[in-house]
Amino acid sequence: MAMGGSDPASAHKCKISMLWNWYTIDSCFLARSWHVTSRGMFAGTCIGVFFWVMAYCWFHRFIVEYDNAIVDYKLKKANVSACESCCGAGGCDEILSSEEKGSSDEETSRAAAVAQGVKRPGSDFWTPLKNTFSHKWYLAWMKKDGNAIYPSPVEHVGRSGLYLMEWTVSYLIMLMWMYYNGYLIITMILGYFFGQLFFNYTPLTVVPRKDYTTPSCS
Repeated sequence: MAMGGSDPASAHKCKISMLWNWYTIDSCFLARSWHVTSRGMFAGTCIGVFFWVMAYCWFHRFIVEYDNAIVDYKLKKANVSACESCCGAGGCDEILSSEEKGSSDEETSRAAAVAQGVKRPGSDFWTPLKNTFSHKWYLAWMKKDGNAIYPSPVEHVGRSGLYLMEWTVSYLIMLMWMYYNGYLIITMILGYFFGQLFFNYTPLTVVPRKDYTTPSCS
C-alpha cells in the first residue's frame, strides 16, 4: 500500500465516494475528463455548477411562459375572430358583458350551494379518482371542446422537446448531487435559491377586478 501511494501515476486518480466528502483536488464529476487537478479548477467547477442550476430555474420558467404565450396567442386570435363577426364594437361589448354576467351567475349559484350545504357533483374523494383512472382525459382532445385550448401539432412537438431538455438537465443535476461533495451540494442549494429568487417572482393568483366601496359610518 505504501509503495502504491508513492507511485506518481496514482497521485492523480479520481476520488469518488458515495458518502459525504469534502474532496477538492482529484475529484471527478460525470466523466473522467471532468477531473479537478487544482483548487482554481475546483472553484471554477463550483461557479459553473452554481450558474448551471440557476439556468435550470430559468429554463423551467421559460417553458411555463411558453405555454402561457401559446394560450394568450390563441385567446387573442379567438377574440379577434369573434369581434370581426360582430356588428361593430357594440356587439363585442355585448358579448363581453354577457360573459361577465354568466360568470357572476355561476359564482352566485356556487356560493349559494356552499351556504346551503349542498353537495356538488364530483366533490367526493372517489369520483375524481375514478374519472382520472378512466383515462378519458387522454382522448379529450378529440372532442374539440370549445373551452379547451390545445397547442398545434408543431407546438406540441416543440413543448415535448423542451420538457425533454428539462428532464435531462434535472437528472444530470441529480447525478452531480450523488457525488455527495459538500462544497458542490452547498453550491447547488445556493444556485437553486437564487434561481428561484431571480426567475420565479410570479403572482400567487389573479384576483378578478371589482369595484369596492367604503361602507358608510352612519
